[in-house]
Amino acid sequence: MDKKTGTAAFILLTILILVMAWATWDEHVNGSSHAFTKYYNSLWFVLLWFVAAMFALYYITERLPYRRLSVFLLHASFFLILAGALVTRLAGKTGYVHLREDEVTASFFRAEAQSAGDLPFSLQLRSFEIEYYPGTQSPANYVSVVEVADPVTGERFEREISMNNILRYRGFRFYQSSFDEDGKGSVLSVNHDPVGIFLSYSGYFLMFFSMLFVLLDKRERFRLLLKKLSHKAAAVIIALTICQAATASGAPEEPLITPDSLTVSAAEADLLGQLWAEYQGRIAPVQTLAHDFTVKLTGKDHYKYASAGQVFWGWLLFPEKWQRVLMFEVRSDELKQLTRPSGQAGLIDFFDHQGQYRLAPYHRLIYGSNNPKGWLKEARKIDEKINLIETLLSGDLLRIFPLDAGGGRLQWRSANVSIPPAQADSAEVAFARNFLSAYRESVVSGSVDEAGALVGRLSSLQREKAGDTLPSSAQMKAEQLYNRSGIFSLLFKINLTVGALCLLFFIRCSILGRSYPRVETASYILLWILFAVTGAALGLRAYIGGRIPVSNGYETMILLSWFSLLTGIVAHRYSSLITAFSFLLAGFTLLVAHISSMSPQITPLVPVLQSPLLNVHVLTIMVSYGLCGFMALNSLAAFIVYFSGRGSREGRAAYVLRMKETCELFMYPATFLMGAGIFIGAIWANMSWGRYWGWDPKEVWALITFLLMGLTFHKQALAWFRNPLFYHIFIWIIFLSVLMTYFGVNYILGGRHSYAG
Repeated sequence: MDKKTGTAAFILLTILILVMAWATWDEHVNGSSHAFTKYYNSLWFVLLWFVAAMFALYYITERLPYRRLSVFLLHASFFLILAGALVTRLAGKTGYVHLREDEVTASFFRAEAQSAGDLPFSLQLRSFEIEYYPGTQSPANYVSVVEVADPVTGERFEREISMNNILRYRGFRFYQSSFDEDGKGSVLSVNHDPVGIFLSYSGYFLMFFSMLFVLLDKRERFRLLLKKLSHKAAAVIIALTICQAATASGAPEEPLITPDSLTVSAAEADLLGQLWAEYQGRIAPVQTLAHDFTVKLTGKDHYKYASAGQVFWGWLLFPEKWQRVLMFEVRSDELKQLTRPSGQAGLIDFFDHQGQYRLAPYHRLIYGSNNPKGWLKEARKIDEKINLIETLLSGDLLRIFPLDAGGGRLQWRSANVSIPPAQADSAEVAFARNFLSAYRESVVSGSVDEAGALVGRLSSLQREKAGDTLPSSAQMKAEQLYNRSGIFSLLFKINLTVGALCLLFFIRCSILGRSYPRVETASYILLWILFAVTGAALGLRAYIGGRIPVSNGYETMILLSWFSLLTGIVAHRYSSLITAFSFLLAGFTLLVAHISSMSPQITPLVPVLQSPLLNVHVLTIMVSYGLCGFMALNSLAAFIVYFSGRGSREGRAAYVLRMKETCELFMYPATFLMGAGIFIGAIWANMSWGRYWGWDPKEVWALITFLLMGLTFHKQALAWFRNPLFYHIFIWIIFLSVLMTYFGVNYILGGRHSYAG
């Protein structure tokens, strides 16, 4: 009976996984309201969870309480979490309250009932303020000062409500949600769910404790595997030498871009690059803006013999010359017919003799789909580059003039100051409007001293007006070093090259049965070096941005590469193959970050992300992803060895079994970190906007991945997992789910967690 009950629970769990996976796609096609009505808020979906939980509860209470206390507590935590979710669904109240300054209200709008609900106290908005990052127009926080008056207790007090800083009173929780455009009103989210939150949080903390208990419990398989595999440190790892790719020999090309003909000198570009600009919501060196502009335009941080700064200022000062430079590579026949048959085109080639933009008639086709194909995809990329150039030429991109905006605030404006702030000094406005034309004249006339004097005057103006809000000179040097180094691009090439050689050499040594201890030591030292360099680059990015780099897809991928190398260092003694996988996984994650549409720009955090729980949430999830990548590569190596036909069948089977045990060892921390990351994210969400689970596609796919990982621990009820080959196949199912969780949601399904772009 126990076995049948357990099997039924796992069948229901599998059905839930399939239903949730389909629901995310249905949501993508038909919208969120459809998905919530048809799936997440439906009675049958709740009953499916309830029945599956009851079967599982009966099964574990019959089998686990006395023999495996740590595992029993872990499963009990899941039931507490589900119980909290059920109570929240049945008894929780959510909604919002709209406050205007000095108006008193004692009610709120209940979202679930679509009606007004009463508060046992009154609220009055005393003030609302938007706080900005120093010297910019980027919001850093939204702050409502609210007065609470309780007629029952006689209490009256004021509290600040802001992002990640909520008001709790008499079981109600108020969150900063929105505000009125005139700045005189604020919208607060309301949540009343004391019992549901208590049960859910109790489940979360019991889960964290029991996961640690399982890892430390000497009777559990993790400790047995740890002891067993630690004595099997393989003696095989490859001899690796990193060879710098030699540059192509032969006579150099005649320079096509020279300072005299098209742009400023390298020295002038460097001097201009040391000015400050408001860019991507923060104050950054102009060099950063020039670097990003050139990379977006050419895919590199230079164009032929011109640096990024020379390209940027060349376009800005001499557009009539640069529009004829053949910077655009055209591949499709359709675009060649519109521009040049040679496949090399300049900006001028995208306009006809009447000045009409040749791509304009195709905009509906180009942007009519989220994923255009063929020549339309290429046309979109070129159109985006041309739009970037036009934005620069309009003067809106280069905001380098700090002007008084009143109230002790500054507005960073471009040279195109059509409507200056009312409080701005007229002489400073005139200087801003004339700066680019005056600088161009000095460059054309060869007046280097005059050009330097203009830059010096602007630099003095920036220090005078925005001195307190400007980054330090050390931060500027750090950012310039970061831009020039292209460190992460170099690291992905090194890691992939080393990892590929590593894996091939390991397979060869495994088949021949030979080992090279000195090579293992050398590769381990190299692993440490790359780990240190990657860590230093991450530290440099964190120093520049003033925060831990975890806020977007690009940053999480480079962080994952660092964790991949760290995992190889920590766990190298369990299998020599782990070192190879460390290099490969680090290389692949950096490669994906560079070839995808992820944005490498350093930007300030939006207010809701300013929580230490965000850092913990992202770090734990990223480590889990990295461990899943290790297991997938480990299983791939097992397949290659098993089906290679080399050596005895028994020997290959023993190797596959050993690789299975290695995967089992990694599965424990991978699963526990995935679970911890999910529920730390839930706590953060509840603290930020009043709900710990919203059925967002990334939340759903993270839960699917967690459940799939959990299935691998139930070999007694699911005999398939005792088969090493099936286990390795299932590892790849889990890894595909990880890829869907990260990339599929980001670039296909979308949602609040999407990092796309």
